[in-house]
Amino acid sequence: MTVELVRTRTDDNVRLDGALLRSSDARANSAAWPADLVILVHGTGNNFYSPGILEHVAAAAAAAGTPALRINTRGHDGLAGERGGAALEHIDECRLDLAAWWEWSRQLGWERIVLVGHSMGAVKSIYATAAGAVDPAAIIAISPPRFCHRMYQQHPAAEAFREDYARACDLVEADRGDELISVRQPLPMWIRAGGYIEKYGPEDRFDLVRHLPRVTCPVLVLIGGDSVERSPAFGSLPGDLAALELPAGRLRVELIEGADMHYTNDPDEPLRRVVEWLASG
Repeated sequence: MTVELVRTRTDDNVRLDGALLRSSDARANSAAWPADLVILVHGTGNNFYSPGILEHVAAAAAAAGTPALRINTRGHDGLAGERGGAALEHIDECRLDLAAWWEWSRQLGWERIVLVGHSMGAVKSIYATAAGAVDPAAIIAISPPRFCHRMYQQHPAAEAFREDYARACDLVEADRGDELISVRQPLPMWIRAGGYIEKYGPEDRFDLVRHLPRVTCPVLVLIGGDSVERSPAFGSLPGDLAALELPAGRLRVELIEGADMHYTNDPDEPLRRVVEWLASG
């Protein structure tokens, strides 16, 4: 396998880096991944070289003969310069990030592109597609959390969220919305007080349940059963997605029993589900 470091620049002049993986085996058959390219979008605070499930998926796609592009969004790592990092990013700007990588890919002649996102990267993939920033052949959303304010406010295990959200609101009301705060749910991180409200406030701007009806390509959502049992971000997600009543060809939801959101107990199981779903299409 060969790995090439690549980069692009967004319309608002943010440089983004990535890695392009290709098979070095001329006999590799891309039938398992029927696409010209697979683009993999990391989750909150991660980056294009983070270990984990996306590393596993990218290697499998490339080994099968389909190039895999692991990308940074401006939300990579915790803090990255004056404008980047999960602590500072404005989620809506993921449209610019994915559009930049889309244009980079199209310039190399790749037309049929599959988006694979993990956690926040899955939400960004759905959000950017619904907004028309990109036009994938399919989306594979691995452990996408739900950004639903009511769900967090009502969940019995979300006391830490309610406390952190109230603290963020106080800072915004005091005109201190750019101040960084340490929050505990849905994951521990530093974030702008205003950014926390932007992500988790009552407007539900980034709720995938809200945006999926506007996504016209096929979407596979994989959810770990352990996440559903333990995390307010996933507790009602399988039922909420089923309630959308989208055609089976548009949305398929699969629960992987016993798996956490990183699939550390069996990283091959999500991969098996993905390959089976792609073959069924």
